[in-house]
Amino acid sequence: MTKLILTTLLAAVVASAQAPAAKPIPRAANGKPDFSGVWQGGGVSLYGEGGSKGTAAIPQQPRTPGPKPEPLVFQDWAEAKVKAMAPEVTTLDPTAQCLLPGLPRIFGMPMPFEIMQTPNKIAILYESFHAWRLIPTTGGQHDDPDPTFMGDSIGHWEGDTLVVDVTGFNGKVWLDGRGHFTTEKLHVVERYTLNGDTISYEATVEDPGVMTKPWKQNMTFIRLKPGERPLEYECAENNQDLEHMKNPTAKATK
Repeated sequence: MTKLILTTLLAAVVASAQAPAAKPIPRAANGKPDFSGVWQGGGVSLYGEGGSKGTAAIPQQPRTPGPKPEPLVFQDWAEAKVKAMAPEVTTLDPTAQCLLPGLPRIFGMPMPFEIMQTPNKIAILYESFHAWRLIPTTGGQHDDPDPTFMGDSIGHWEGDTLVVDVTGFNGKVWLDGRGHFTTEKLHVVERYTLNGDTISYEATVEDPGVMTKPWKQNMTFIRLKPGERPLEYECAENNQDLEHMKNPTAKATK
C-alpha cells in the first residue's frame, strides 16, 4: 500500500512539472487587463477553414459543450410578428440592407475586430459594417444619447472584468437572423474577462418592449495571430441579389 501511494505521488509530481504554467494575462500600465489586439468572435471564417483570418495565436482545442443556451422569450404578440416575417426574414434582415447588426449580434459576425485600450477609454473597430465604439472605462451616466444601432456604451471595472452598460438603441436592431427585433427600450450589459489569448464574453439583454425576461448570450473571442487586422468592408446599398436570397430559383434580371 505504501509503495502504491509513493508511486502515485511521484506520478503526480512529474505530471505537475511537465504541465505548462498558466500564461499571465497582459496588463496595462494602470494594472488593468490589457485587451489590446485583434480578435474574432464568429466561429466560421469567411475565408474558409484554415484561412489566414481563422488562424488564432493559440492552437485550437476541441471545446467542451457548455450548458444549453437560454431561450430568447418574446411576448406573444412579438413572437407572432416574428413568425409572420419568417417567409421573408432573409430579405427583411437589416443587415441585408447594409444596416449595422447592433449588439450583441455584431460579435457573431465571422470577421475580426480590433480593441485599442488607453487608461480611460477603449475603442473597438469592427471589420463588419465599418462599425466602431468608444467606451469610457471610468464609469458615468448616459446623457440622453442619440439613438443608434450600436447604442451608447459606458464601462467600469469590477476587479479584472470590464463591465459595459449600453443603452440608446434606435429600435432597428435584430438580435438574430430569425427576426427577433427590438425596440428603443433595448438595454445590454456586457462583461469582458481576459484569459490571455481568449476573452470570455457575456451579454445580458433586456427589452421590456418585446421580451418577457432577460436573455443571456455567451461567446469566446479568440486572439488572432500577429499581423492580422480588420480589412475594408463593403456592403452594396443596392443589393440586387436580395431576390435570389428570397427565392434561390429566381432568374437574374438586368
